[in-house]
Amino acid sequence: MGWPSHVPKTSASAAVRWMPAWLAATGLAIGLMVGSANAASEGAEDTAQRVLALERAGRAQPRQSAAELASLLSATRTDAGLQLEALTVQAWLLASVPDDAAAEAVARRIDASGRGEGAPSPAQQGSPLATAAALLVRARLAEQTGDIRRATTLIDAAAARLPADATPLTRLRHLSAQAHIRNGAGRLEDAIRLGHEALKFADALAVPWREAEARNELAYSYYQANQLEQARSLNDEAMMLAVNDGDPATLAHVSTVQGIIRDALGDTQGEKRSLQAAIEYARAAGAKAEESLYLANVADFYLKNKEYATALRYAQQALPLTRELKNLNGETVALANIGLAQIALHDIEAGKSHLRQSIAIDERRGSLTGVSDTYKEMGQYLEQAGDLRGAAEALHRHRALSDQILRRDQQQAILEMQEQFAGDRRTRELELLQRDGEIKSEQLRARDLEQGLWWLLAAGCLLTLAVIVLLLRRVGQSNRQLADSNELLKVQTGIDPLTGLANRRHFQTVMRQLAADGKLAGSVLLADIDHFKRINDCWGHASGDAVLVEVARRLRGILREPDLIVRWGGEEFLVVVRSLGPDAVDALAQRMLDVVGGAPVEHEGRVIGTAVSIGYATFPIEPSRLEVSWERAIDLVDTAMYLAKAHGRNRAYGVRSLQASDASQFDAVAKSLEASWHAGEVSLTPLRGPGSEDEPGSYESAFVPMAA
Repeated sequence: MGWPSHVPKTSASAAVRWMPAWLAATGLAIGLMVGSANAASEGAEDTAQRVLALERAGRAQPRQSAAELASLLSATRTDAGLQLEALTVQAWLLASVPDDAAAEAVARRIDASGRGEGAPSPAQQGSPLATAAALLVRARLAEQTGDIRRATTLIDAAAARLPADATPLTRLRHLSAQAHIRNGAGRLEDAIRLGHEALKFADALAVPWREAEARNELAYSYYQANQLEQARSLNDEAMMLAVNDGDPATLAHVSTVQGIIRDALGDTQGEKRSLQAAIEYARAAGAKAEESLYLANVADFYLKNKEYATALRYAQQALPLTRELKNLNGETVALANIGLAQIALHDIEAGKSHLRQSIAIDERRGSLTGVSDTYKEMGQYLEQAGDLRGAAEALHRHRALSDQILRRDQQQAILEMQEQFAGDRRTRELELLQRDGEIKSEQLRARDLEQGLWWLLAAGCLLTLAVIVLLLRRVGQSNRQLADSNELLKVQTGIDPLTGLANRRHFQTVMRQLAADGKLAGSVLLADIDHFKRINDCWGHASGDAVLVEVARRLRGILREPDLIVRWGGEEFLVVVRSLGPDAVDALAQRMLDVVGGAPVEHEGRVIGTAVSIGYATFPIEPSRLEVSWERAIDLVDTAMYLAKAHGRNRAYGVRSLQASDASQFDAVAKSLEASWHAGEVSLTPLRGPGSEDEPGSYESAFVPMAA
């Protein structure tokens, strides 16, 4: 499965959710070394060791360990520091279940203890450690619900409130939490820097499972940054520590990351062994939530390797576990994997049914991204199974949702910018008011001076005016800098960071400017890289990125400066040029086929064959010169592009004319393009790319990756 937040797998998406591992490194806010008069006593020492043991056990069985901590707190009288320690562990474990209400209730108890409400001793009043602990727990809750921005704000606030004399254990937990959340936000440089700092504290503590988990977390950050050798080295160190320690929960976490790294390195059999080992270790630890997740990971592995019956078996094992745990996130993954495997096994209706159940859960949860990505994979698998109508319907829904997500994200970005600008304006106003208040105070005091000092007052007024002029100049300069920053932000938000091409957001802005009435005038070509998923699966995502960058460069090279080229989807490119005549637009489509398919892409010693399928048309559409919206125009060329794929790939289909007098007729003809073509309602121009067969072939005929 792909990379939405709802789908764990042995790739960038999967590894984020094996991370009860960072529970081990971040579960507490307060170190057991906080001194108190009773800390050295035998009873307190026993309690402290019990809290540590429950922290370790809670990585696999968080609910049970949290309940035991609650009993320990009610049965044992402890000093302020140790009570706060136990409360923080309990809240962290509840947040990891997740049980948001219970975790928040304990976090409020921590808040109350920090304010001195019911604190065991006056020394606990106003404790910055308690404040940091409560913030740490709430950061975990925010991260669990996918609110990475809020999680980042909370964990940074928690780290800022730690006192200078915080213990190494406390520092380790906060640094590991910061690193993990930075990783989830894609800020990999920060994640790696913080991970190295956490590793120093873990080694200083010399607790094997903490040392292993710190290395494992850092290995995953290096994997995300595509520094695979460094990731493998750290994971190997983590595995050695975990084996020596013998803790099955730690071994499960380390084995999972080991499988992810082996996948990226192309070691398919090693990946399989690691993932299966992770399942066995999770079972040995009694970690049902992780067992269900790892079963889903293995199901995805077998899907990717086309062992569909085995994938189905693992996904069906995962489903009842996720339902027993009331884990909706895991349930959506298991249902989706079952559905994809059934479609691949040609039990298409049963597969669609399971996928719709998965989609329904994400719709109830409001996860548009999850719904969109599930529709995308559903379309890809239906296409491979020969259900082209179902594939087109699913992929159209994916694209519609992608546009909706883009609009939502764009609105959120605008709101955030507005909040930032409003905050900057309020800050400037407050500064000016403060300055103005200072001036008035000086004037009031000046009135009490003797008459002989009036000349000094005049000089003070002149100085004040100079200060005001200087302030106004600085405010003007700040506003100009802010305007420049806003212009730069507008440019950056319209650029795809991988290929350097325009993105959908920029395209929509251009369409609003060029098509004020919503109608599109121009020639539109939509190109999709053939078998791109196979490129990722065979050679890894780094090779896939290299192919995207090279295809973008080749397409840009054959277009003119005013022409618009957009990275439309994961492996799709949209080209919009001024209206071309039939022969000219055919020639452009042929050049696009030739420039992409004429030579393979070379990356790290590998030679990767490439080809594209293209759909294209010129608007207003002949023969009636019907004007349509840009959305309808793209839907038409999208359908033509899928027709090119259905007829063997590495080819293009251009719509020269379409018999329609209004938008509703246009939609009806476009929806059944091939049937309309055979009925004479549509005129199509077929083109073939370099090396394609004279006759339409199978779906697999147009592209074969080549080894170096």
